[in-house]
Amino acid sequence: MDASILHIVWTVVAFVFFIGVLFWALSSRRKDDFDKASRMALDDDEAVTDDQRRKT
Repeated sequence: MDASILHIVWTVVAFVFFIGVLFWALSSRRKDDFDKASRMALDDDEAVTDDQRRKT
């Protein structure tokens, strides 16, 4: 096999993988998971006071 054929095959495989990840990430089934993950830092149960912030 010629090296250029391997480069072409690798490019096609990487592109197909990229498209697969893109469809997985943008699928409507994943929306709830991503919305929950995006709110994790804001949904902290304990309020942090200014004094606690200064200690760290």
